[in-house]
Amino acid sequence: MKILKFLLLLIVGLILFCLLIGMIKPSVQYGHIIQVNKPIQEAWAVSQDESKYKQWLEGYKSMELISGEPFAVGSKYKVIVDPGEGQEDIEMIETVISVKENDHVTLHFDSAMMDFEQTISFTEANGKTTVTSDSKVIGKNLVMRSMFALMEMFTGSFTKQEAKNFDKLKTLIEENRTVY
Repeated sequence: MKILKFLLLLIVGLILFCLLIGMIKPSVQYGHIIQVNKPIQEAWAVSQDESKYKQWLEGYKSMELISGEPFAVGSKYKVIVDPGEGQEDIEMIETVISVKENDHVTLHFDSAMMDFEQTISFTEANGKTTVTSDSKVIGKNLVMRSMFALMEMFTGSFTKQEAKNFDKLKTLIEENRTVY
């Protein structure tokens, strides 16, 4: 009986600890930097080419304009993402927050479980372009916040996914043959 009581207290303690982490760290911030051997105009064009999203954004399925002018500040898109085998697709509403050609784009994504904001910035020096991502995810409730914080703390899953996507973007830009 004492063992059962101890195990129950341990489980309750672990649950409370996990929820506390979500209160202490309500958002997860991460990013990645790549440098490509292409001019800024080409790096920008490839990264913004919707027909190439599937080649560098893991899980990307589709994007549909639902309001506003294409790629203008305030425009909204319905984005569908496949999170992985055996899981239901995730639908997000993407809003263009800020965009300056060949400089940056800031996007906000709203889904049932999280808010996600990402800025992708571009700078050029000596014919090479540096692409920097700065991302932030906030769970919609305490359980999601805790889960996201723990995922990043213990596995670095958000950081790893960002690195994987942007490393694919680097390859895509450097191997680009499309004339924009």
